[in-house]
Amino acid sequence: MRGAWAKVGHFYGKVVDSMTGKPIPFAAIQISGPQWDSVTHSLKTVALEGQLTSENGEFSFEKLPVVGQFTIQISALGYKPYSQTASFDLSKLMKNGKKLQSAANGDSPDPNAMMSLINAVDKDLGNIKVSPDETQLKAVTINGSGPPMELKLDKRVFDVSKSLTTTGGTAEDVLKTIPAVNVDIDGNVTLRNASPTIYVDGLPTTLTIDQIPSDEIDKIEVITNPSAKFDASAGTGGIINIILKHNQALGYNGSVRGGVDEYGKANAGFDFNIRQGKINLFTNLHYHGVEHKMYGTETRDTVAGQPQPYLQNSQKDTNTMSGYFAFARAGFDWFINNRNTMTVSGTYGTGNFTVLDLLHTNTDTLRDVTSLPNANSYTYENANSTRVFNNTGESVLFKHLYPKEDENITASITANQGSSTGSGTFDIFNYDAANNGLLSNVDEQQITSGKNYYYVGKLDYSDPITKTIKLESGLMATLNNVTNNNDILINGETVENESTDYVFNEQIYAGYFTFSQDLTSRLSYQVALRVEQSLYSGNETTMLSTVPLTTQSLLKPFPGGFLTYHLTEKSDLQLSYTTHITRPSFNQLVVNNYSNPESIQLANPNLAPAYQNSFELNYINTFDKRNSLLFSLYYKITYDLITIQSRPSVYNDTLKSYQYINTYENANYGYSEGGEITLQNSPFSWLDVTSNFNLFESGINATNLNIPDTTKPYLSYFAKLNLTFKLPKNFSIQLNGSYQSETEISAGGGGGGGGRWGGGYGGGITPSASGYIAPTYSMDAAIKKEFLKNNKASLTVNCRDVFATAVNGTSVVAADEAGTPLYYQTTSRKRDPRFVSVNFSYRFGQTDISIFKRKNNNIDTGPDMGTDTGGNAQ
Repeated sequence: MRGAWAKVGHFYGKVVDSMTGKPIPFAAIQISGPQWDSVTHSLKTVALEGQLTSENGEFSFEKLPVVGQFTIQISALGYKPYSQTASFDLSKLMKNGKKLQSAANGDSPDPNAMMSLINAVDKDLGNIKVSPDETQLKAVTINGSGPPMELKLDKRVFDVSKSLTTTGGTAEDVLKTIPAVNVDIDGNVTLRNASPTIYVDGLPTTLTIDQIPSDEIDKIEVITNPSAKFDASAGTGGIINIILKHNQALGYNGSVRGGVDEYGKANAGFDFNIRQGKINLFTNLHYHGVEHKMYGTETRDTVAGQPQPYLQNSQKDTNTMSGYFAFARAGFDWFINNRNTMTVSGTYGTGNFTVLDLLHTNTDTLRDVTSLPNANSYTYENANSTRVFNNTGESVLFKHLYPKEDENITASITANQGSSTGSGTFDIFNYDAANNGLLSNVDEQQITSGKNYYYVGKLDYSDPITKTIKLESGLMATLNNVTNNNDILINGETVENESTDYVFNEQIYAGYFTFSQDLTSRLSYQVALRVEQSLYSGNETTMLSTVPLTTQSLLKPFPGGFLTYHLTEKSDLQLSYTTHITRPSFNQLVVNNYSNPESIQLANPNLAPAYQNSFELNYINTFDKRNSLLFSLYYKITYDLITIQSRPSVYNDTLKSYQYINTYENANYGYSEGGEITLQNSPFSWLDVTSNFNLFESGINATNLNIPDTTKPYLSYFAKLNLTFKLPKNFSIQLNGSYQSETEISAGGGGGGGGRWGGGYGGGITPSASGYIAPTYSMDAAIKKEFLKNNKASLTVNCRDVFATAVNGTSVVAADEAGTPLYYQTTSRKRDPRFVSVNFSYRFGQTDISIFKRKNNNIDTGPDMGTDTGGNAQ
């Protein structure tokens, strides 16, 4: 049989349990039938197509030949194999085909012919009942839920859907639950006590982690020692890759959700995708109301400065931040053919935040200094600021698969544009402590605006030359342009030397090459080389002068290697060596930060890049799907480490207070070494346990900055424990606990820590040559109830910091270039203790390739539809 309708047959149905009548999801189903052999000019029976049933047990086969007999075979774990035959009614096909052909030739049309023809080639096989296999059921225990974290030699993959305590939150809440990752009160992220680079879908991002909704995240990848495939600047503190949800299932599906927290702030979201034929459309929308309350204290004993103050400051801080952020993402996948796929997507994020900061400072002299003005005083500062940001992003991804298995080429272009505006007023009242008289009233105003343009182009190629040899290579270009304007007024008059305009340009061009080979069935290795050319320039302009940033151009190779030994089928040992660079950020090179009138951060345009050598030894044992162990030993040393250097305080006569000044300098080196163990266990079917323990030693050598005793080792540890209980009646409970001992302030260096206000790219924590983080511990808890058909709805109640113990404290000793101590400072802050929220979610969808019409829509209704006298399918 020839003609346009020769392959328009459609079988569909549903696989169910013969005893319970319930659908059987993910059953393997295969259809065999006739296919025309052009060599023998005859029909042969071959396997035509295979698939898995959907969650509701449905299946659908399209574009089948309409003649001959078909065999349908079904297999599912725990059930007996099933087989049945099926065919289309050939007599109806012939009869109605002739009627349509007659109508095309001018005869009176039969109005029922077309519908009869569609029914003839569109056959519902109904509910196919398969019988349980009692022998298999006795021997096999089926557990359809995967572990919350998958451990691999080169990375850990965290399934966000398994995390209950992060529902209705942001990426910041998700990262707090992941082993080896810490997030401080300001949203700064550390991985093994170093600042990692935050990626979104495999690329650097301008988004901060509080701008990414947790409900839009599919998985989190943690890469502790990135290979040459990644930016050399991304690896100093590791990479955290946030993978957003991207559903490509046939049919349509989505979810709606909403929630509210104890401050009355609401969040809502909507996800939807629809796939028909070669096109998959997807969209994600999210709104999140935000309110945070923070309480802090600070003491600072100043022992040196100009003039010599010998002061003791004690400060209380009450901070309230409120506002919202919104996130939208939309795009499409175009499955051009079996070997070519293109994905086009766009994102938009916006937010508006208001911060009210009330500070009360008590200043006393530590000894009688009669020449010191206003040494004993009280200061009240009311700071009110707003910030508005907008981010847009566009990306195009193309992937081509070659006939050879695992040979492919991927190309992508990503563009991100961000803008922000802000304003703040700082009313500062100074009172004499003796008679409570008003000494001064200073009104400072700050107005800021900035734009960031960030473009990335990538090309990656992978070719398995033989079964034992593989080559990979790629090119990458990164362009970054930042402009910023900052106006500062005191009592209505512009401060000429502090009001500035900044311009910063950075270009990075890179290429990499890796060669991998299996020497034996157990031993393999990989050698890699990445070469990067970086260029950056910029300038700072005030009302008084323009200071250009010295243009720098760096061409640097970054070698690396991996050696892997397969101990057994379930265990591996890997040794890796990589090299990385930390380039000074825009803020560190150009921006003088006067946002806090009493604590100034000055840029240093002469900062040099820092270079790191990183070694890691990993042992992994995957006992089974739900029980695994990863043990790591690591050592990192960073030369010319970028650190914070303090300068003597200066008395500001306008503010009637002392200004503490910090800048950035290159220390000799910083290092970190330690051991880490991560366990993923399911001792019972109702319990998942993820545990992590990290013991490490760190230090900074800053003797070139005249800071003594900085090479003294600092031994620290932190631990995390995650417990998930699966209870009857579709209830589940999750507990996340963590403890961090006294720890040196980020000795490992890094860049791009994703801090709340620092921007995702080029931000992060800057190490201090002499300071530590105070011990802290906390626990989060959540309970979830699933209900409705197929558990499509859920209600989650979570509480962060259950025992109100998450206190962020630091202690710093600041010294000048001569090594003279300037001041001793301790801080303690707490944010949103025992914070409770309630969230609801509902999933919907239908896995069906014929969405808009249940009936077969492959038939061409044109008049050329007919039969072939030969009777053979083509």
